[in-house]
Amino acid sequence: MQWIPLTLGATCLVALGSAAPTGSDGEDAQTALSHKAHNKWEFVLPGEHWRDVGDSITLPGGLEFATEAEGPLKLLVDTNADGRTDNEVKGSKIGFLTLNAKNTSGEQVKYSIRLKNVAAGKWQWATGSSMTGKVGGVLVHVFDQDGNGRYDDYGVDAIAIGSEKSASLLSKAVSIDGKLHTFHIDPSGANAKVGAFEGETGVLVADSGFETRGKLTAAVFQNGDYSFQVAGDGKGLTVPAGRYQFVSGRVERGAASASIRQGRMRAVDVAAGETTKLAWGEAVSGEFDFKQTGTQVTVQSNFAFFGAAGEEYYDFQPRGKGPKIILKDTNKGRDLREGRFPES
Repeated sequence: MQWIPLTLGATCLVALGSAAPTGSDGEDAQTALSHKAHNKWEFVLPGEHWRDVGDSITLPGGLEFATEAEGPLKLLVDTNADGRTDNEVKGSKIGFLTLNAKNTSGEQVKYSIRLKNVAAGKWQWATGSSMTGKVGGVLVHVFDQDGNGRYDDYGVDAIAIGSEKSASLLSKAVSIDGKLHTFHIDPSGANAKVGAFEGETGVLVADSGFETRGKLTAAVFQNGDYSFQVAGDGKGLTVPAGRYQFVSGRVERGAASASIRQGRMRAVDVAAGETTKLAWGEAVSGEFDFKQTGTQVTVQSNFAFFGAAGEEYYDFQPRGKGPKIILKDTNKGRDLREGRFPES
């Protein structure tokens, strides 16, 4: 592997240029949540899972929604589980449908999905809805991120709080109005409650130590059943003390964006009563394989980009607008060729 420092231009994103929500009697505050369809998807989930569409889409409770591919770019779907297809999605853009039927217990189940065509006649689906309501007076969205029909998979499903569009993994502790609270949701997602958090806490700061020309819009960290999205809070977020692994993130600059994953980033220790400030972002380095035959150098396309803390940047959007790569003749002091990764 070859290591090179990157100096990225302005068009390159990674130019790495209230009262406690408890009841009046001191009991945990509980509220009902309801299905909310998001046909205009705006959320960034920390581990979004797309499942293959076979002959049907199956949800727990005995619900099976038949599907049938019709040609390379059309999918017929049974949206009420009566065994007959009654709706469709088509084309290359992500489609949206709501499945609505009674399960074997007689309970009405609504579940919205997004569908995308990944090859001729082949489709995938992911959640397109959340269980939503005000918990402790604050809007909460809980997502069945793994698509198994349950909403209580801590560390696997996802949760977004308030107006935040970047979700964390579903957590047994949440931050509401700057204070830490316990969080519980039942498997159906119909009821959730919060209570007072008891335990040692510290502060995790991600924004102020992130050196970049873009804006950090998502930064999710996890410690077992605890997970927090800490981007956007310049002074940091109060979290249970412990060791946190970086899960996922996102950086944006105008219409450009890049996703971030753990890469080589080490776990972060948040000590009780202390503030832990991350130092990451610039300078980003690139690694790649190359082959040299005489004076000819062939550069492979397996570029990997790592930030100061070892975090890895990938999925640069729009494609072709990733970091600029410049090949130099150091003996003659001139540029030989330049390009961007990926090229298309």
